[in-house]
Amino acid sequence: MKRITKHKLLFGALAAALPLFVVSCLYFDNISQPERALPGSEIEITAQLRVEPGTNDKGRLVFAMLVPKAWNAAETASLSVTTKDYSQNKNGDPEVVNEPLEPMPAGEKDPKTGKPWSEAFMQVMGLGDNAGLPEQTEMEWVVWRSSTAFEIWDKITNPDNTETKFNPVHADVNIRLKTGSEPLTCYLGYSYGYDSYGLSVDEKRHADAQFKSLTVSDRVFSTTPSVFRYGDVFGITFSPSGTALEGAPEIYLCGTAVHDGGQRTEIKTAGDKNRMTPVEGRFEKFFWPKDLFGLPNDAVIEELHFHFINADGSIAVMDDENGGGEFFVEQSAE
Repeated sequence: MKRITKHKLLFGALAAALPLFVVSCLYFDNISQPERALPGSEIEITAQLRVEPGTNDKGRLVFAMLVPKAWNAAETASLSVTTKDYSQNKNGDPEVVNEPLEPMPAGEKDPKTGKPWSEAFMQVMGLGDNAGLPEQTEMEWVVWRSSTAFEIWDKITNPDNTETKFNPVHADVNIRLKTGSEPLTCYLGYSYGYDSYGLSVDEKRHADAQFKSLTVSDRVFSTTPSVFRYGDVFGITFSPSGTALEGAPEIYLCGTAVHDGGQRTEIKTAGDKNRMTPVEGRFEKFFWPKDLFGLPNDAVIEELHFHFINADGSIAVMDDENGGGEFFVEQSAE
């Protein structure tokens, strides 16, 4: 049986009064999640939690994610929690560092709804933006729990009747999630609370669910907008997860413009002009093709092909599914 660490409340003399009985507020400060991933790849997600102290909140962290059921996240995902300023609360307990979160045992039930935790999150949080997708992917809430029981106070009353108020407590939940083998688009969901309190709609002590889009596709890049002409300004988004450029701090957009009756102008090396901008696990570059390739305004672009390199050009991602050449970007019909 896993040992449960409980930070116990130490009652002093009459010097310390009980905290006020107000409900704490649980928030997400940020969720860093890629918007695209390859099938069968592992993605990294960081959820930044903030607890605004309320009443004497005690309990183990319950963290839940809405994911495609076919991914079997309870078995394949790994989660850990690290607190940042928990030691500054009343009890002065040490920070929790990289503590693994364990899947909620199947027999455990939410104390408010009386249902298994996964069913309780589905009842209270629902499917979010997934309900509006044209093709429904079967989704499920998967729930994990910490082994540490946290106790967070909002304030104490000192012997001289002055009050000491405590600042919010922050924590990061780091997630490694493996995608399924099938291409899909869905919205991953996130929420958290306490196992001791559960999911109450009327007097909640859980974070409102947050939903973030994820597209799982064999294509490692996409265009924005999806409908464009070569004479337009448009963007290319590259998802390095699962490619040879995964982990590269800088990525550059290279390519070939075929123009004016078959002439070819190429970008082969890294430079300021073709450096892509990192955005939450992916890289973006918006450009006007004639400017990017240094073509005159009256040039007629017939084809555009792209590939991606690191800063020194030692690693390149090409279109391996089509002979290892560059990715062809086709303009929309007029």
